[in-house]
Amino acid sequence: MPRLPTATKEDTLIETRQRLLETAAAEFASNGFASANINHISTLAGYAKGTIYNYFPSKRSLMLALIDEIGAKHTNFIVTQVMSADDPVQRVRQFFHAGFAFVEQNPLQARIAISIVYGHDEEFKQRIYQTYERLFNLIIQDIVESGITHGDFKTIDSSATAGMLMSLYLGSCSQLDSDGKIFFDPGQVAAFALEGLQLRG
Repeated sequence: MPRLPTATKEDTLIETRQRLLETAAAEFASNGFASANINHISTLAGYAKGTIYNYFPSKRSLMLALIDEIGAKHTNFIVTQVMSADDPVQRVRQFFHAGFAFVEQNPLQARIAISIVYGHDEEFKQRIYQTYERLFNLIIQDIVESGITHGDFKTIDSSATAGMLMSLYLGSCSQLDSDGKIFFDPGQVAAFALEGLQLRG
């Protein structure tokens, strides 16, 4: 049998890995990390049981790879929309609108991210915090510090404020109805955040 061209082999490897990650997201979201079965993930993805070990040496390494993917996708989605706004006040609103939209459009990934943030596995928590570092920096520099510089916001500790905004966002996103829709309105949550940030006239 003739060998596949290198590009085709690489594409197949990437496609298989991605399919395994997508199937793993569904398994982890439904059953949690401890109860998820790595062989079940392989077969659900349409591959033989051992296939997954060609890409991930363990269930833990699979979850770490999934955390990296979710964090990058989540961060890129929010950053792109936040930076489309010109002023810090509008960026706060965009932060919550974009963040809520991501959760509702990616319910499995969001459920995993939130369960890790509020879970007890320190390695997973540290990994997801690392993936959100760019998002924290965005809030610090392009929202809080920019707002202080332009006279929109009070002079406040930018790092602590970024942590509180992220906590407000993730806490709000953990409140979902049976259809995966967040109970809160992003505009109301943004208004609440701005009430604490803005200078009073």
